[in-house]
Amino acid sequence: MATNFPASLDSLTNPTSSDSLNSPSHSAQHANSNDAIEALQAKVGVDGSAVTTSIDYQLNTGYRYHSTVYFTSSSTFTKASYPWLRAIRVKIVGGGGGGAAATRTSGSTGRNSRGGGGGGGYAEKWITDIAGLSASETVTVGAGGAGGVLSSTTSDTPVVGDAGGATSAFGLTGNGGSGGVISNNAGAAGGTASGGDINITGGRGGNSAENISNTEPDYALFQLVGSGGDSMLGFSRTEAVNNNAGARDGSGFGWGREGSNRSSASTGRNGSAGGDGVVIVELYA
Repeated sequence: MATNFPASLDSLTNPTSSDSLNSPSHSAQHANSNDAIEALQAKVGVDGSAVTTSIDYQLNTGYRYHSTVYFTSSSTFTKASYPWLRAIRVKIVGGGGGGAAATRTSGSTGRNSRGGGGGGGYAEKWITDIAGLSASETVTVGAGGAGGVLSSTTSDTPVVGDAGGATSAFGLTGNGGSGGVISNNAGAAGGTASGGDINITGGRGGNSAENISNTEPDYALFQLVGSGGDSMLGFSRTEAVNNNAGARDGSGFGWGREGSNRSSASTGRNGSAGGDGVVIVELYA
């Protein structure tokens, strides 16, 4: 009989030790087995099969997600650790900019709410040339930029925040966001990105504003700090009207830190650091 596989399963007859060679037919047994074996080979396919219905073709023309590796600090990606690897998707973001420091109110000639840092730049790339990767790929994760630090608690000179560090891996770069500014004219710029299939600049830090009077009691009426810029993988947390409150941590990676405002009429407040960057490597077999 001709095989029914793969449309349906065959029902083959197994001879017993007492059967003669012609019942069931010895030649028919061989023919049926050969037909079934050939049908199985056709279904599985040869190495590098171009037959679209073969298992070999279907397994080797698509990619199956396996796992994800997260780098929250600088390290090395070792290709030999994943001998089955056929493709990777890389996502990176640079460090967020730090918030600016605010001067005291009493006696200050400058403004007392400061700008937020920019978010880190984001890049993403799909890589199938695994053979072209180095045996060890260097992964550099940018740290969040430090906040501005006053020379003294009674300083009348505000200090900008530091820019976030650049993150790089697999030919992608996500630059850090700029540090928070010390005026309410413009927010700090987000970090740029390059090398990816997708490159997205981090969110810009917000402007700061406040009541411009430096005499009591007006200075206590209104203080709006500059918000931190978001990144594609992180979000800043900012209080809308922030009178004498410290900056809060954001969530995720690469977020810019909100700016600071004065701690009291006679005491300034230092800025705080932005969020660290990250490298995310999705592995596909």
